[in-house]
Amino acid sequence: MYKPFTLLSLLTTISPSLSFPSTLLRRATAAQTCEQYNPITTGAYEVQKDAWGAIPGGRSCVELSNNASGGGDSVAWSSTFNWGGEPNAIKAIPNAQAASKTPCKPLSEYQTMPSTFDWSITTPITGDVAYDAFLNPVCNGPGDKHIYEIMVWLAKLGTLQPIGSPTSPAGIQLAGHSKGTNTQTGTEVFSFVAHSELQSFQGDLMEFFNYLIWNQGVDAGLKMTSMQAGFEVSVGEGRFAVTDYNISST
Repeated sequence: MYKPFTLLSLLTTISPSLSFPSTLLRRATAAQTCEQYNPITTGAYEVQKDAWGAIPGGRSCVELSNNASGGGDSVAWSSTFNWGGEPNAIKAIPNAQAASKTPCKPLSEYQTMPSTFDWSITTPITGDVAYDAFLNPVCNGPGDKHIYEIMVWLAKLGTLQPIGSPTSPAGIQLAGHSKGTNTQTGTEVFSFVAHSELQSFQGDLMEFFNYLIWNQGVDAGLKMTSMQAGFEVSVGEGRFAVTDYNISST
């Protein structure tokens, strides 16, 4: 049964266990890393370059900023990057996520998930700016498998498209809905894509998950094992900056 959402009305196309603290610690001094498996942990957040699709000659680095516009419960960070190659192949996903992955709990135990994400980018690129979450039947250990990947695209940059084919469910305040399967992992992917670039986002992310539970048959018993916020870059050179990122849950 369709239920209206104020947040979803911002969007046109639809293509984790995670416990977010209600009060987060202020970030420490600025730090930088260009290493693949060397995230920067600061207070309640972890910032990483995640260049899983790196090719020779390309580069990404991430750096913490000294001041977040949102104050002590937020993190500010940036990434410099230079990637070429295949325009539809993701090279890196610099992102911030909660440093704590416990306790593990199902979607049904989340009531709200407020978040702020303010960002900018210096040059046109091929990629996207998004929240990226994974849902699994178990948290960690044997049998751990991503059943769903849920993406909320705040910007579609260049020619990159979300996975899947658009459909048009009746009665929802969206122009379309995309759903597809990642051919490399077998994970089913839902992507919500904004009408136009949202460089200053503030909203309750549970509205997206509730939509999928009520309208797309996603099991509310699945656990949210990770929630990242950052940008996927395929081709381009420049600097991506986040002046305020925070997320919490009840």
